[in-house]
Amino acid sequence: MNSYREGLTVTDLSGARLEGACLRRAHLAGAVLRCANLQGSDLRGAHLRKASLYRANMKHADLGGANLGMSDLRHACLEQANLCRVNLHRANLLGARLAGARLDNVDLAGAILPDGTQFADETNFERFTDEQNPAFAATLAVVKALDSEDSAAMERESVDGDRDPSWSEFIERTYGSLADDPIEWDPPKSIENEDARE
Repeated sequence: MNSYREGLTVTDLSGARLEGACLRRAHLAGAVLRCANLQGSDLRGAHLRKASLYRANMKHADLGGANLGMSDLRHACLEQANLCRVNLHRANLLGARLAGARLDNVDLAGAILPDGTQFADETNFERFTDEQNPAFAATLAVVKALDSEDSAAMERESVDGDRDPSWSEFIERTYGSLADDPIEWDPPKSIENEDARE
């Protein structure tokens, strides 16, 4: 298992096969991981602020304590993932699959939810995560419809030849430069304690 620790600088890892990789506390802010396979990866305490994880596979991944603020998680697979204590502030989860995901103590302020709605204090997140919830099937149908619409739009763009703006261009336009936005965030103490025991 490869281990990528603090100081890792990455720009584009689109389509990378990183299943089962140890990326604990890796610095991947602004990284492009579109369609990457991160299934079962250890991303505890990772810095993924403003990262593009569009259609990434993070099924069974451990993201405990990670910073995914303002990240692009559209149509990502987060089924059975550990998202406890994750910063998802203003993240875009449109069309994301969350069945069985653990979401204790998550910061979802300003986040776009899988069905296109915006997070509110009264949001019942079990309709996205709990397959036994009466609203789960209807919510999943909406998520699948959004996924189909997005796939069709991508096909039209490839036929028309329109250039999709790069993730760095989108981030610059939407949030400003990463260089002007230092990350002020520390992994939760439990992450540090786990590292000390290794």
